[in-house]
Amino acid sequence: MIKKIFQDKREGLLLLLGFLLIIAPMSLFVSHIDLLSEVSDATGVSFTAITESAGSKGFLITLSILVLMSWKVIGFNREFLAKLFQLGVILVIGFAAKTGLKHVTESPRPYTELLTHQLLIPNPVHFYKLDAIQKEEVINEISQQVSPWRTSHWQGEKDYSFPSGHTIFASICLAFFGGLFMQHKRYGLALMVGVWAICVGYSRLWLGMHRPIDLVGSILFVAAVYTLMPSFSQLGQWVMLRLKYPTHVHR
Repeated sequence: MIKKIFQDKREGLLLLLGFLLIIAPMSLFVSHIDLLSEVSDATGVSFTAITESAGSKGFLITLSILVLMSWKVIGFNREFLAKLFQLGVILVIGFAAKTGLKHVTESPRPYTELLTHQLLIPNPVHFYKLDAIQKEEVINEISQQVSPWRTSHWQGEKDYSFPSGHTIFASICLAFFGGLFMQHKRYGLALMVGVWAICVGYSRLWLGMHRPIDLVGSILFVAAVYTLMPSFSQLGQWVMLRLKYPTHVHR
């Protein structure tokens, strides 16, 4: 039973392992990210587009593209429907758990450390004791020294840091769609999803929104949920039969 679970999800889990092995050492590069550095428009646009492709503004577009690509690869059948059921359940679990874990861990975002260093707040934890208007004013004060390509994201996300919702979404897409593409020997498509996921993870570090541990925790969480997720193959078969039923009636 356990062996079959891992066989069915082997490709997705291997992709998540690769993602983890690349993200984990990124702590070596984070120290070189200067949040006070100047940012060109080209760089700002690139990182914003990447991060928003996994955020509230763009995740539905990304999801739609990946669903259409997978439909093109395997067609509309029981496997496709079962994957959609799996995807829907894990997305709900992932987004709900992200919100819950943030409130449990109460880990300040990295940019609050810069606010502390610039003497705008006494310590990172203090930022979360401010009301919405005070938080906005503090970030506006630092905006004289920090590129708006970064502070615009700070203004949009003033909640806690752990885990990374963007990385949870990217990991889910990598496991499900990347794994599916690997199973059907579409290695180029799987690589494309993998590179996108890595870029999403790095964009969160570059923006000052997360630390490497936030990303690592997100990947491990998705790996655990993905491993325990049932196949839904019988449900997919039942839906296919129901969809074909009217055709038989008309005949």
